[in-house]
Amino acid sequence: EQNMSVRLSSAYLNLTPRLRSVLTMFGNKRGGGAPYVLTAGAMSHGFAPKKQTKSKQNNVGIVDKIKSSIPEAFLTLVKEASQSIIACGGKVLLYERQGWTFHAKGVWITANDTNTSRRELIHDPTSVVSTIIGSGNYGARSEDLDVESNCVIVFNEQSKSEPIQQSVANDWNNMCERSTVTEDLDFRDDVNNLTNIVVQFMKKFL
Repeated sequence: EQNMSVRLSSAYLNLTPRLRSVLTMFGNKRGGGAPYVLTAGAMSHGFAPKKQTKSKQNNVGIVDKIKSSIPEAFLTLVKEASQSIIACGGKVLLYERQGWTFHAKGVWITANDTNTSRRELIHDPTSVVSTIIGSGNYGARSEDLDVESNCVIVFNEQSKSEPIQQSVANDWNNMCERSTVTEDLDFRDDVNNLTNIVVQFMKKFL
């Protein structure tokens, strides 16, 4: 039986129950396979609040309050995802880079990458057996509402595709180098009512 791991990148992490179930199927602490999920941290989030002038700060309406609660709402979803991903031996990572907005999306599946240091990295590019490139954000909206366009690439020993495997492995590893593992972070437990409302909306529509 092969040691299979899955790595998923989504700018707006909103794992549906069906996707969460599929990801955790890769969890196998004894064999080494696990799910790894990468998403935007607060600094590099597409909804990160912009700097405002003093006059703007003094005139904040309900729309502005909702917008400002979105990054925290996404971190709440990250916390929920982390519980199931970490429980089956995986990791959830947050991309943080000053001045950059994270919008990467994709899937990487590896087999028998046996290096045990920093398991979230792809140490052996030839272990990549498949990757998905496309528009899907891997949330409720992508799963139930939008029409997404994705390309599934499958590698095998006869395809002589080492340069492509190296390239897609580098894409994942480079993002990980600027990311923080969520188990090293402290999440707020006192989420306000507005954020909770935004979380419930995002679970259905993003």
